[in-house]
Amino acid sequence: MVELYIVRHGETDTNYEGRINGMSTDKPLNAKGIAQVEELKKYIDINKFDEIYSSPMKRAMQTAEILNQNVHEIKQDKRLYEADYGSWDGLKESELHDKYPDVFDENNYLLPGYTKYAKDGEEYADVYKRVEDFMDDMAKKGDEKIMVVCHGFVSRSFMKVVTGAQNISQIIQPDNAGVSKFVISDSGVKYMYYYGRVNNID
Repeated sequence: MVELYIVRHGETDTNYEGRINGMSTDKPLNAKGIAQVEELKKYIDINKFDEIYSSPMKRAMQTAEILNQNVHEIKQDKRLYEADYGSWDGLKESELHDKYPDVFDENNYLLPGYTKYAKDGEEYADVYKRVEDFMDDMAKKGDEKIMVVCHGFVSRSFMKVVTGAQNISQIIQPDNAGVSKFVISDSGVKYMYYYGRVNNID
């Protein structure tokens, strides 16, 4: 049985400013983000984990380094990159919503059809595919407890892959420094244990 703990990075200035925070907005954590991750660290015993993987992006790696406390080698995996929103990366969500309301859902999350306006935007199906590929590789690990540090949409994608949800809009983004736990059984079945916790991590 493989246990996967999916951690969303702490807050960045682009999060705070309500900007599209994708693959091209490679910002570090801000002071609040660091404090969020330091708080989460109190609820995690890193010595009980066998491995830690991270998106190569600054905000994810910084989160991983705080939680890791120099215990494990942090393994970077490009499949954990945040979605690439192309020409929309870094733009204000509110301004885009005013201009293109048809590609936002009622929770103000981007719908898959945003790519008809955003030049070079990554298709959501491609994000789901790389998340599923990553999980399939993790399933081969045997009995391991693995921390995975990534991003908001990628966290939602893990939930979609595990539950088979048809509509990504039904999955709310976890808070910054929120943790979701998934388990892959020895037979290969994927289970969701909890989603978006900021404490009571076990």
